[in-house]
Amino acid sequence: MQKTFVMLAALLIAGLAFVGCKSSGSGETDNGSGGACGESACGGSCNGGGGSTDMADMMIKMYTEGQQKASPFVVLHEFVSVGQYWEVTSSFGGQKSVNKWQVAAKAEGTKSEFIVENDMGQGYILAYQVDAWAEQGKPNVKRAWIGKPGEEPQEIEVMDWKDTNGGTTPEFNGIVLKEDFKGVELAGKKFDGELVIVKSDGNTTKTWTAENGWFSKVIKMEMNGDVVMELTGVSFDEKVEAWLKWKPDEKK
Repeated sequence: MQKTFVMLAALLIAGLAFVGCKSSGSGETDNGSGGACGESACGGSCNGGGGSTDMADMMIKMYTEGQQKASPFVVLHEFVSVGQYWEVTSSFGGQKSVNKWQVAAKAEGTKSEFIVENDMGQGYILAYQVDAWAEQGKPNVKRAWIGKPGEEPQEIEVMDWKDTNGGTTPEFNGIVLKEDFKGVELAGKKFDGELVIVKSDGNTTKTWTAENGWFSKVIKMEMNGDVVMELTGVSFDEKVEAWLKWKPDEKK
């Protein structure tokens, strides 16, 4: 069970979006319109801080020099719309972190691609051009960028997609229970969905996944009765302020 929990925790902290890379951002949904990237910079509503400036500079250098690459896949909900914002607060191993996603813009010249920004409070923002119509389980990231809040982004490399089919799955000795939930209220909104309870090796993990949620759709996780991840922010604003300073023609 401990292995199961660690896997779930890792996925959640990464926003269920990365394959081994750190990142920052937020997002939210409704019906899917939205303009192209403008020049809006990070305003007072955007929290990019958290990590030291030196650490942020080091990570940006690693990405821009190709030592670190962006994930080829970002978990995205069905109905994507510019202005969607999603924030979860986690506390794993006694360390608190806030992970923010937002759909910042519609990618210019495309029908189904969006610019998604992610802020994990490390002093830098990772951004992705994501194809919302990509085949399920396949890579959906077309381009990626990194930069400090309010500054112009730098384009970075995207990892090659590696097919994980055929890999071995660790043996699991435990019980998995599933049940529906309705009307669970978090961050001022009510959610319906499925609660998964995993019991193994004396541990119990509970994960709430909302049908009407965004991005990973996970709104809450408990480990042995303690809340280790919870939705703390969700909103929709068509006049979204991008956290990075995009050039008008950046997405052409």
